[in-house]
Amino acid sequence: MAQPPLSMQLKSLEEELGVILIKRDKGGFAFELTPAGLTFYKRAKEVLNSINEMVTEVKEEQAGIRGKLSIGTVMSCVPYLPPVLKVFQEKYPDVSFQLFEEDSQRVEDLLQSKEIELGIIRLPLQSQNVNNISIYPLQSDPLVAIQPANWNIFKGKTISIEELEKYPLLVLHGQGDYSVFHKFVETCNIHEFNPKIICESPDVTTLMKLADSGIGIAIVPKIAVQLGLKESLSYAEIIPKIKSDTALIWIENQFLSKTAQNFKETFINLF
Repeated sequence: MAQPPLSMQLKSLEEELGVILIKRDKGGFAFELTPAGLTFYKRAKEVLNSINEMVTEVKEEQAGIRGKLSIGTVMSCVPYLPPVLKVFQEKYPDVSFQLFEEDSQRVEDLLQSKEIELGIIRLPLQSQNVNNISIYPLQSDPLVAIQPANWNIFKGKTISIEELEKYPLLVLHGQGDYSVFHKFVETCNIHEFNPKIICESPDVTTLMKLADSGIGIAIVPKIAVQLGLKESLSYAEIIPKIKSDTALIWIENQFLSKTAQNFKETFINLF
């Protein structure tokens, strides 16, 4: 910048601040910062650096390589996350996550209210307004029976549903009109008995803890066993098979951050 406009801008800045920033010699050829000028210089430099960092951060977030991603999941679907998060974090180490652990209907509600961008749920969809929800089916999880330690009701890998008739049962049950709970009860009814359900809960870890306490047999999707089945517990797959379908969901035709797009792509590639 030429000397005259530079001098004018410095003078204008000093008048605006009401302080002398630069001490000039009589000839105007040499100058030095005053204490106030040095403070202003340091702070201005910090601000400029902050602006540069902000621009870089915004660009990186737009590219999906940094930022925070909000995901909703039902507790019994949590085992899907570790392998995806591991691969994703290796590629995008500056992305952090906020997880909401709810039942399927609540995850759908969080998606509709834009509190999350992606959800992992158990099908079918539970909300009334589902026309705008995109679904990527994951897999079908068979239901298993987890028996308390020392019960020794079953020792093989399977158990017929009729054998469960006389035992107290702890069954996974989220909100909504149709779920794992309803499928299990329907299958029992088809085999001409009403199950002795003494506890319903949307939290599979609670059901497994109750089973571990000897309260009853927990009925949960098989993948939930990965949440940490104690050595004192054993499980068997229920015959005939009762399957629970899972899916990755998001709002169709709605802005999806690049971070969410990258995560969705990683998830789909792994499943």
